[in-house]
Order: sequence, then C-alpha cells, then structure tokens
Amino acid sequence: MTEAAKRPSVFGFLKSIVAEDVPDKPAARNTPVPAASHAESHVAVVHEDAVPDAAALGKLEQRLQAACPKEYASFMEQYESLKEDIADERTRFKVALKTTHTTAENVLAGVDMLLTTMQSAKEEFQRSFDENSKKKMSAADESIAATNQLIASSEEQIKAIEEKIAALKQKRETDIQQRNADGGRLETVLRGFNAAHAQVVSRLENQKSRLAAMKA
Repeated sequence: MTEAAKRPSVFGFLKSIVAEDVPDKPAARNTPVPAASHAESHVAVVHEDAVPDAAALGKLEQRLQAACPKEYASFMEQYESLKEDIADERTRFKVALKTTHTTAENVLAGVDMLLTTMQSAKEEFQRSFDENSKKKMSAADESIAATNQLIASSEEQIKAIEEKIAALKQKRETDIQQRNADGGRLETVLRGFNAAHAQVVSRLENQKSRLAAMKA
C-alpha cells in the first residue's frame, strides 16, 4: 500500500476541522501569501539575464534559517507536509493554521520579519559592495592617472628626442655642405699649388738644360 493510500482518514479529519472551525472568508490579510503590494517594497530589481550566485544564495538561505520565527517555521512545515493530502491551497492553508495553533496574521508577520531580514542583508551587502567598489575604482583611477602622467612625460621626452634628432639631421646636412665646400676649396688650392710647382720646376729644368749646354 502506498503512502497516499494510507492517508484518507487523516485527510478527512483535517477537512472536518476546516469545516467546523475555520471561516470560509478569512479576515483582512488572511491569505496564503503576502499581498503583492507589500512584497514589492522589499524586492530589488533583477536583470533578466542575471544568474543567482550560489555562494550568496547559500548565505542568504542560512540567514533566513537563523531568523525564521518559530510560528512561521511550524506553519510552513505543516503546510508543506499537507501537500499530498490537501491539493487545494486555501484549504491546506486553513488546516495548517488550525493544526499549528497560529493565525494568518502571525504567519504574515513572520514573512514580514524574513523580508526585513533580507532587506537588512541587501543593505549590508550594498554598503560593503559600495565601499569595496569605491576603493577599487579609486585605485584604478589613481593607476590610470599615474599612467596618463607617464604617457604625457614620455610623449614630452619623445618630442624632445624628435626635436633633437631633427636638429642633428640639420647639423649633419650643414656639415655635409660645409665639407663639400671645403673639399672644393682644398681641391682648388691643390690644383693651384701643383700648377705653380710645375711651372717652377719647368723653369728650373729649362735653366738646367741651358746651363748644361753652355758648359759643354
């Protein structure tokens, strides 16, 4: 025999409790879950493509467990345990309230407490995140500023080197022109000297020849 088959009598017993002691129309806020307008004030905007961080999710669940009110925990445990026996959520909700001796207001107060716990967790995380982000961004900005200074300094050095190279190239061109001019002048001097020397030597050679002829 299956577990489901063993439970009809229990189901009937719980149904009779609901019929006899629990009103069909609960009082204000006597609903299975908190009103949407209430929950919205605690819910942060999540991007559709965001994937929950496993470590963060685990820490949040641990925090929920630590802050979970006893009445809420007892109710939810009973509510979940009745799923196989009572399919209708409203009926199961009423039965869980009855069997745990609590009220919808107490359950919703428990949810409010857990939402407040999550809000505190969010605020604490945001403060820590903002501080760490500020430190990292400040460090990055300082590094970028220092790099920009190095780039500017290097660019100035490069500019100075380029100007020096341009000046050296100009000096080299001037030196080449001066060398060519000096070379031309030296060549003229050399040619003039060689011509004068040849002329003097030629005169002396002629004189020698005449003297030699007269000696004979």
